[in-house]
Amino acid sequence: MDGNNQNGGNYQDYTANVPYQAPQDNQGSNGTNGLQIAGLVCGILGICTSCCYGIPGIILGIAGLICAIIGNNRGKSGVGIAGLVCSIISIVVGIGALIYYIWIIAYMDQIGYLDMILQGM
Repeated sequence: MDGNNQNGGNYQDYTANVPYQAPQDNQGSNGTNGLQIAGLVCGILGICTSCCYGIPGIILGIAGLICAIIGNNRGKSGVGIAGLVCSIISIVVGIGALIYYIWIIAYMDQIGYLDMILQGM
């Protein structure tokens, strides 16, 4: 053995003559736009805030539904469909919560508990 080839002397650097390639800008390649993201955010926030008498959930759900529909008209992607689904769920849960709270308040009034609360017991 020759003393020059002990530590991989046959290694050649093949990357030395490769030209520089700038990184590709993949922004927008998947078709997601700002309205689709806004629809998803409004839908998620609407689901989370539906417990506040249902009204914020309904409002955010409608806003998210509008944003998701307009965003999906410009180009479909998974984010747009998820925003559409979350907004619809937000509206349904918000309406359900609103009906539940109206029913609870009517029931409390029917049994006289609401009068006790309003009179200060």
